[in-house]
Amino acid sequence: MSDKTLHIAVTDDDDAVRDALAAVLEGPGRTIRTHAHGLAFIESLDDVTPDAAFLDLKMPVLTGLDVLRRIGRVPFPIIMVSAHGDIATAVEAVRLGAYDFVEKPFTPDVIETALERALSKDKEASSPEAFITLTDREAEIAHALNRGLTNKEIAREFEISPRTVEIHRARVFGKLGVRNVAGLVRLMADGPGRV
Repeated sequence: MSDKTLHIAVTDDDDAVRDALAAVLEGPGRTIRTHAHGLAFIESLDDVTPDAAFLDLKMPVLTGLDVLRRIGRVPFPIIMVSAHGDIATAVEAVRLGAYDFVEKPFTPDVIETALERALSKDKEASSPEAFITLTDREAEIAHALNRGLTNKEIAREFEISPRTVEIHRARVFGKLGVRNVAGLVRLMADGPGRV
């Protein structure tokens, strides 16, 4: 980072989690603004546009997904944080504009890595040609993951074992150069390289 102060927003209704995230993210050249609920975060955007935001999924009044729906596409990365995450929710969050999805409990390293990736705009970009390298089964698995299905649901749909799904999933991620389902969904949504 340069001499510029990095503004990071943290929104979580759980005081302990909010404080823990703020403590992990604090450091020289960083300003952390915390919010106890989604509406407070939305209202804060009138004053300061953060460089990045961590947003809890399950909150009263406005959930993290509700917040994403209200603010639409924003010029800063939002990293969803939740203990209640599932693939379908992660897919929905990314489609609504979230950059990444981190599960609780988290470690400081996981939070810092997610922040660094988001700030570097490391979008795990792959060329459209990378989709051509997928086998027919891998393409089917990619589509199923993009629909938010779990490994078990995919296994039932294609009448294969969950372990076989895991193998195909790992190959899809490797060939497309993505780290997780959020990266796959972003890649499939971003352009002509769709499977």
